[in-house]
Amino acid sequence: MTWIDLGNPFPKHPHDLYKPFRWVTGKIQHLPAGLPVASPAVLEALQQRRTVRQFAALEDAGLADFLWYACRTYESWPSDLGFELEYRASPSAGAIHPIHLVIKRPHDERWWLYEPRGHFLAELTTAPKAFEGLWEHSQQLLNAPHATLILFLAEPGKALAKYQEGCSLIWRDAGAQVATMALAACGLGLNFCPLGITGEPWASALAEESQLVGVGLAFLGLAP
Repeated sequence: MTWIDLGNPFPKHPHDLYKPFRWVTGKIQHLPAGLPVASPAVLEALQQRRTVRQFAALEDAGLADFLWYACRTYESWPSDLGFELEYRASPSAGAIHPIHLVIKRPHDERWWLYEPRGHFLAELTTAPKAFEGLWEHSQQLLNAPHATLILFLAEPGKALAKYQEGCSLIWRDAGAQVATMALAACGLGLNFCPLGITGEPWASALAEESQLVGVGLAFLGLAP
């Protein structure tokens, strides 16, 4: 067995100033706010949650509800790190939230960045080339042609601006996001399945100098 020691995270004094990655985007798709739903209480959802590997296509309204409850930003405020800090449903070290969500819907060749502060999707115009083969790779792992694919794309520089040896915090953030999404999917009656692959080497091809790295993928959809 090989255990990779990622070090012991600790706040930097002084911290670094980080300039966030600038996305190359095209079309914007605004999403409706989530509608009130009759969902199980949190403790019931914890008992009911299961990983399910069969999917029917999810309409945009269902995707919007899922992102609204699981991923959107409730509150943000300026920081001296060079970017805003945020409150979302999932916990994050230092309220930094270095994990971005990139979404590919079935039968749509485009990849979309979810913007949690404005609750909208932005087309990533360079992603089809950078991510060529990633959809097929995920399908080799689990045949789910009607599922929506979610890529967890980390921006390490955000967390490393505040923490020395902060790489393990990024992986923990990704895990917290996956757990939150799994519970939200359960509450909304959706099927959700995290994948073991990270999305590399495709994910990091979207940016230079390791500004972005893949830290996981998941399938989302309706029950067939």
